[in-house]
Amino acid sequence: MSETNNMSDILLEVKGLRKVYDKHVVLDNINTTVHKGEVIAIIGPSGCGKSTFLRSLNMLEIPTAGQVLFHGTDITDKSVNINEIREKIGMVFQHFNLFPNMTIRDNICLAPVKLKLMSREDAVKKADELLARVGLKDKADTYPAMLSGGQKQRVAIARAMAMNPEIMLFDEPTSALDPEMVGEVLTIIKELADSGMTMLIVTHEMGFAKEVASRCMFFSDGMITEENEPKAFFENPQSPRLKEFLSKVL
Repeated sequence: MSETNNMSDILLEVKGLRKVYDKHVVLDNINTTVHKGEVIAIIGPSGCGKSTFLRSLNMLEIPTAGQVLFHGTDITDKSVNINEIREKIGMVFQHFNLFPNMTIRDNICLAPVKLKLMSREDAVKKADELLARVGLKDKADTYPAMLSGGQKQRVAIARAMAMNPEIMLFDEPTSALDPEMVGEVLTIIKELADSGMTMLIVTHEMGFAKEVASRCMFFSDGMITEENEPKAFFENPQSPRLKEFLSKVL
């Protein structure tokens, strides 16, 4: 983090985050701060808590203990309107969750219109702008079944962006895609990063993390075992567990 970062830059703070299922500790005392414009790659073996951590940031998973502060407001507090918070924290999942009976344009327009954030006319204009941005301008009137996996994921990204979020969360956005479609989705995410969007990305794409992230986090056994800027993270790992992991995936 550069010294120019200050308190006003902070979008998210995670303090003592813990998640336990029955007796299984999934997250154990997670502490981190996310500053405006950061792109954080979250890396680690399967089952180490990466996705649970990401889903805890907008209360799709309810923490057992700890706090998640968005602009200083503790969103784990039951008095907070979590749906209002989720409007500002966009999320893209492994699976696209598009409505099959709605056109691509209508999939993107649905939430902003339903939540009365935009008129139908403004939402259509925004959807068409976003579809052009993700290279799918000509698909607005088609249906999800007519798209490839990569195209569906690009629509899912456009749908999340339609809410004008301050942060985007990506939960392994390419893991359900055929290998030849991965690049087209990563290109869109890279363009978002270049535009200054604050992002947290759970990913197995190490080359992408190295190129795009401003910070990499390594999760193992429910904890952030190591974090650093990408060059040091990949070229000079400190913990034995990260060294072992990178030796298998690079």
